[in-house]
Amino acid sequence: MQWRGDRVSNTQFDIEQVLDLNKWEAVQESIAIATHLAIILVDYRGKPITRHSEVKPFCQLVRNHPELSVYCEKCDSRGGLEAVRTGQPFIYRCHFNIVDMAIPIMIDNRYVGAIMAGEILLAEGQEELEQVLQLEDQLYLKTFKKQHQELIDHYPRFSQENLKKSAEMLEKISEYIVSEAIKKDYLIKAYKQTLRLSKQKTSFNEDVLDLEFVQKDIQYTKLENRLQESNGVYLAKNKLLQPAIDLVFENKERHIDLKTLAAVTNVSPSYLSRLLKAEFGEPFSKIYGRLKVYWAEQLLETTNWAISEISDALGFVEPSYFVRSFKKITGVTPLNYRKEKMRTE
Repeated sequence: MQWRGDRVSNTQFDIEQVLDLNKWEAVQESIAIATHLAIILVDYRGKPITRHSEVKPFCQLVRNHPELSVYCEKCDSRGGLEAVRTGQPFIYRCHFNIVDMAIPIMIDNRYVGAIMAGEILLAEGQEELEQVLQLEDQLYLKTFKKQHQELIDHYPRFSQENLKKSAEMLEKISEYIVSEAIKKDYLIKAYKQTLRLSKQKTSFNEDVLDLEFVQKDIQYTKLENRLQESNGVYLAKNKLLQPAIDLVFENKERHIDLKTLAAVTNVSPSYLSRLLKAEFGEPFSKIYGRLKVYWAEQLLETTNWAISEISDALGFVEPSYFVRSFKKITGVTPLNYRKEKMRTE
């Protein structure tokens, strides 16, 4: 699967940077269990970069073997490169005559890795598949296979049609990986450029910026801009929500729970939660935290109150929790925020 686009024509990707590997492994594990396919993600060299989901007993023995595992990586690498050459999933036989397939991950015509899946046998037509690594002359390989043939015989057997459908599904997943990579890279680059061009003097470390931080900051900026445009008063798009929002704004020193807000709007807490999420684009608990930080910024800029006083004024349990919450959203501590503002005035 390939992706072309002018915006990223010079972009160089590493698959480890593209994916949140912890999240991917959870998805990979679920797919492997549902399909009975063993799945692993490899880089362009055929080196594994995720754990092996649903690996079959025989293949696990081989991949844990210090000498035999090298051949597995060679098969993975050759399978991936052949998939790149053909531009589609490549189904083949490995050196032990077990069926595998490679689904290439291509970004801007550059091969960055592959989804490797398989460890199955075909009910028919298996010998028609290409064997990418032929080692029949290696006596110790023959001996090893013969010793563990019973394990191979228990591998799941697929029809050619089912195998084809599985390959198509994994190809769509590859397309999703690519599209997310493009969006992630472009968003972070645009964000960095915006920071460089803005008048803000707050320093930031480009190396630690990730998609989650960027998304949070953009969401916070939207809220901040809307409050500034309305002189700090939030006018809800959904009028039903206005009493609840007014209650929050009138009681900045308290933490008001969803049950209390639901009571003033005459709806159930669960329904109110859905309405608030539709209003703000994310759970109200997150927006509430951003509001507290927005009010804290105002107090840091307009008063000489101590950090502990601001924390108390906004209903935080303790100053340390306030500092952590503030930094999580803004990227700086309250004290450093005040210093930066004083420096720019």
